[in-house]
Amino acid sequence: MEPLDVRLLGPLEVTGPGGVLRLAGTRQRSLLALLALRAPSVLPATHLIDALWGTEPPPTALRTLHSHIARVRSALAAIGLTDVLVTTTVGYALRIEPSQVDVTRFERAPSPRAALAFWRGDPLTDCEVFEWASAEITRLHEARLCTEEALAQQEISRGACGTAAASLERLVVSHPLRERFWELLAGAQLRAGRRADALSTVRRARNVLVEELGVDPGPGLRAIEAEALSCPPPDARTGLIGRQRETLDVLRLLEKSRLVTLTGPAGCGKSRLAQHVAPLSTVVDLTSATCVEDAVAAAFGISTRELGSLGNTAVLLDNCERLRANCAAFVEAHPRLRVLATSREPLGVPGETVHPIPPLAVPDPDVPRSLTELAAYDAVRLFLDRAAHTYTDSDAPAIAQLCAALDGLPLALELAAARTSVLTPAQIVRRLRDRFGLLGPLRAAIAWSHDLLTTSERTLFADLAVCAGGFPADLVEALASTLDALTGLVSKSLVRVSRVAGETRFSMLETVHAFACEQATEAHARAAGFFLDLAERAEADPTGTLLDELRVEHANLRRTMDWFTTTGDTAKILRLVVALNRYWHRTGNYREGRQWLTIALRGSGPLRGKALASAAALALLECDYREAVRYASDGLEADPSQAGRLHRLLGSVARERGNYETALHHYQEAARASSPAHAAYARQLAGATSWLAGDFDVAEADLQASLKSLRELGDRRGATSSLAYLGAVAWYRGDELQARRLLDEALDTFGELEFKEGIAWALNLLGVVEQGTGNAAKARSLLERSLTLHRELGDRWRQASVLEALATVTRNGALRAEAAAIRAEIGAPVPVVERDLARAR
Repeated sequence: MEPLDVRLLGPLEVTGPGGVLRLAGTRQRSLLALLALRAPSVLPATHLIDALWGTEPPPTALRTLHSHIARVRSALAAIGLTDVLVTTTVGYALRIEPSQVDVTRFERAPSPRAALAFWRGDPLTDCEVFEWASAEITRLHEARLCTEEALAQQEISRGACGTAAASLERLVVSHPLRERFWELLAGAQLRAGRRADALSTVRRARNVLVEELGVDPGPGLRAIEAEALSCPPPDARTGLIGRQRETLDVLRLLEKSRLVTLTGPAGCGKSRLAQHVAPLSTVVDLTSATCVEDAVAAAFGISTRELGSLGNTAVLLDNCERLRANCAAFVEAHPRLRVLATSREPLGVPGETVHPIPPLAVPDPDVPRSLTELAAYDAVRLFLDRAAHTYTDSDAPAIAQLCAALDGLPLALELAAARTSVLTPAQIVRRLRDRFGLLGPLRAAIAWSHDLLTTSERTLFADLAVCAGGFPADLVEALASTLDALTGLVSKSLVRVSRVAGETRFSMLETVHAFACEQATEAHARAAGFFLDLAERAEADPTGTLLDELRVEHANLRRTMDWFTTTGDTAKILRLVVALNRYWHRTGNYREGRQWLTIALRGSGPLRGKALASAAALALLECDYREAVRYASDGLEADPSQAGRLHRLLGSVARERGNYETALHHYQEAARASSPAHAAYARQLAGATSWLAGDFDVAEADLQASLKSLRELGDRRGATSSLAYLGAVAWYRGDELQARRLLDEALDTFGELEFKEGIAWALNLLGVVEQGTGNAAKARSLLERSLTLHRELGDRWRQASVLEALATVTRNGALRAEAAAIRAEIGAPVPVVERDLARAR
C-alpha cells in the first residue's frame, strides 16, 4: 500500500508520497472527506449527492459529481496516489486501509490522552456536508466529548485532580448542558480538598440545568453535594479534624508494609495523625532522646537487652529527625517489629514506605464565601473548633485569609486560635508580619528542621527566600547551587514539589518562607537576572508557549521589577516591561502593565520606542484613547522601526471611535512597514473594521487572508481571533450554522490558551447569536459571563456592546443607559453593523 495519511479531525489534510494534497473547491474537499470517512466501503452516487447537496440537489448534481470525482482523482495522482480513488458499477470508494484515516486511529487509540492528540479542531471543519454526513460529524463530536470525560476520570483516579479540574473548567464553559462534565469537575475539586469549590460548582450546574433544561441535577451531582456538605466531627480522643483520606491511606499501607514513615513540614500534624491511626501502638517520643534503643526500652518498661523479645509488636517512633540514622539502624536490627514513624525526612531503610502528610485544605481568600461554605475546608474547621469565640459571616473573609496565610498547618492554626481570647481574626491577620512573635512555638518547630541542614542546603534555603510563589528547578543552577541541595530541602520537608502546567515546580509554605527570609542572602540579583531572561525568551517565542511559564511566575516577575526599581537599574526595567507586553495582553493584566510602563518610561534607552508602543497598546485596551494616541505619536518619533505596530494601534483607536476610513489608512501603512506577522494582524484588523462598517465581502476576504497567514506562522491565538471575526461576519450575513461552528471553535481554542480577552469576545458573539435565534435564557447566560470578563479586563468599548445586547435580551433600560454613558465617556459610537442590526429588529 502506498504511503497515505488522511486527517479529518479538523481541516481536511491528505498527504502522499508526493506531498500534500491541494484541493481548491469546498465540495471537492467534502467529497474526498466523505469517501475517507467510509473507506474502503463503496458509496453510491445517490448517497454522495445527498451528503453534498442535501434534500434539494440541483438538476446538474450527478454531472457535477462526476466532474468533482475527476478533479479529486487528478489531485490524488499529483501527489503520487494513483488508483486510490476507484469507480465501480455500484459507486465510488477509496481503496485505503482504515488505519490510514485519523478517525480510525482515534477510535483505536490505547488511551484517552492518545486519542485526543489526533484532534486538530472540529471534524471536516472546511467541508460543507448534509444528511448522513452531518450525523457522522455529530457522532464524532460526541465521541470526542466521551473521550474528554474518560481522560478527566483517568486523571482524577490517578490523583491529578488539579489538572483534571483545570481542563473541566474549560469544558463546562464550552458544554454547559453536559451534566457529566459538571459532575467530574465537582468530584475533582472535592477530592483535591476544595470542598467549597465543589459546592460552588454544584450550585452553578444546578442554575444552568434548571434555567436551560428545566431539570434538577442528577444523582451523581447530588451525591457529591451531600459528601461535600458532610463535615464529620473531630475524633473525641485525639481531637483530629479532617484527615479522613490520609487515615485510610495510612491504614492500607500498614497492612502491606512493616515500616511506614509519615513525612511533612513542621506543624503539619504528623504525630497526631499517627496516634489516631495506631492508637494501640506504644508511642516512643524521640524529641529529647539521645539513644533510640534506650527510649524504646523505657517506653515498653523493659531493658535494652530484652528488646529482641518484643516479636510482632507495633511501635510508633515519633519525631525521628535528629536521630534518623540511629532510627534506621534500630528498625533494621529488629525486623519483627512493625513500625510507624514520623519524621521530616525518610529514614532511608530498605522496604520503607514513605507517606507525605500535606497541610489541611485551605480556601482561596480572594473568593467570597459564607462561614458555612468556609467550614467545608478542614483548616477552617480546625480553627473554628479551637477558637475561643463563635463567629458570623462578617468574620468569614478574615478567617479565610488567616487559614490561607498559615498554610493550613494545624500547629499554626491552633496557636492562632489560642490568641482569639484577646484578638479578632482580622487583628491576628494584621499581626502576621511578625508571625513568629505572635506564634512563638512555630519558630522553634521550623528552626529544628533548619538545624538539620547541611551547609549547601542552608545556603540554598536562604537564597530561595528571594522567590515568591514558587520556582522552577532551573533557578537552582542560576543561584549557583546544586540539585543535590534542592533534593535535600525536599526530603527534609522544607520545600514542596508540585506539578503545574505539566512541569515540576517547587515552593515553600508561607510560614517556612517567612523563616527563610530571616536568613542572610546575596541571591537577589541572580534571581532577578534569571526571571528577566525567562521573560525575554517568552517574548521571542513565536508560538507563545513560554507565556504559560510567565503566568506561573507572576509573583516572581513582580519581585524582579521591585528589585530593579530598588537598585535603579533603568535599562533592565525597560527590558523587562518590553518583554512582558504579550504576557499582559494574554492574561488581561492591563492595569498592572501600565503601572510598570509608567515607571519604565521615566528612563531612557534603545528600548524606549518599544516601551512606548507597549504603553499605547495597553492604553488602547483600556479605551484610554487620548493616552494611546500620545504614546503612539511619541513612539513614532522615538523609534521609526516601530511604525508598523504603532500604525496598527492608531488604526484601532480610529476604528473604535467609528472613524473607519482613517483606521483603514493606518492599517495599510502598518502592512507596508511591518514583518509578515504584523502585516497579517494589520489585514485582520482591516477585516474587522470592514465588518463593523457593514462591508462583509471585503471583511471576509481580509479575514480569510489573515487566517491563512497566521496559521502558516504558527500563531494559534492570532488565527483564532480571525476565526472569531469570521464567525461574526457569518452571523451578520445570516449564516447561523457557520457562525456557530466558527465561534464554538474559537471559544474552545481561546479556553485552551487561557486567553481572557478572546474568551470574553467569543462569549459575546455567541450570546448575540443566541439572542438572534430567540434563545433568550442562553443568550443572557453567555452575555453575563462575557460582561464579567470584560469588566475584569477593563475593556469598556466591548462592555458597551455587551450591555446593549443584554438590554435587548432582558428589556432592561438601565443597562442601555449604562452602555450609553460608557460610549459618551470614551467617545465611541455604536458600530454601524450593530446599529443596522438593531434597526432590523
